[in-house]
Amino acid sequence: MIKIKPLKKSTINDTTLVSLAIAVMLFVINIYLVKNTRMHAIINMIAGAIALTVPLVTRYIYHIQSKSIEHNFPDFLRDITSNIKAGMTLTQAIRMCKNKNYGYLTPYVNEMSAKIDWGISFEKVLETFANTVQNHVISRAVKTIIETHRSGGNISEVLDAVVSSVTEIEKIKKERSTRIYSQMINGYVIYFVFLGVMIGMSKFLIPAFNWGGTKATAGTFTSVFRGIILIQSVFAGLTIGKLAEGSLTDGFKHAFIMFLFGYATILIMG
Repeated sequence: MIKIKPLKKSTINDTTLVSLAIAVMLFVINIYLVKNTRMHAIINMIAGAIALTVPLVTRYIYHIQSKSIEHNFPDFLRDITSNIKAGMTLTQAIRMCKNKNYGYLTPYVNEMSAKIDWGISFEKVLETFANTVQNHVISRAVKTIIETHRSGGNISEVLDAVVSSVTEIEKIKKERSTRIYSQMINGYVIYFVFLGVMIGMSKFLIPAFNWGGTKATAGTFTSVFRGIILIQSVFAGLTIGKLAEGSLTDGFKHAFIMFLFGYATILIMG
């Protein structure tokens, strides 16, 4: 059972600020204290990695946790509905769910149960939960549940309807990912063909030309190719993530994979 509280957006913002502050400190130290050229380059690379990698990794972890919470939310509502139909009140139904495993949703379920025990109203507990999670699907479902609870409607029927709605959204997302899978594969194939073309031009085409007995122009082309490969790696990965999974955050992993292949290609190019 997952007991670790998922990340919050405020945590992501704090992590980003801290990583940027550390990177800036390293840059300043590097400029005024480091004299060795090689060490200077290494420290700059480390500072850049901290400034970019830490916020991106944190944001991606948050995204994965948010998707897990959204995936387990219908199961939580189903259990509440089953408990209500068994004769429990709404608050009792929520308390009974605290011993079950809902992945990253589990800490929030335990928190909701504890707040209800403290006498906090059901509506307030749900509103706090939605504001903390900040997931569009869950926020919309929570608003529907709260409005029904306020109007005195049949809460179990509404929960069933919300479960059906959230499940259908999940199903549509999965179908979309399945249909777009072939396009994602095509994106990778095109990228690898692009890398092959870059290697061919760098190793065979450019050296075949006569540059007046010097290697300066050939080296210039190779440097340009390296930059193009890295740029293509990042933007192709983000594009594939957006197309295949509907989010630029999902594109970070594709960009990272492509960046590794691109960097390996640069090493091959020499």
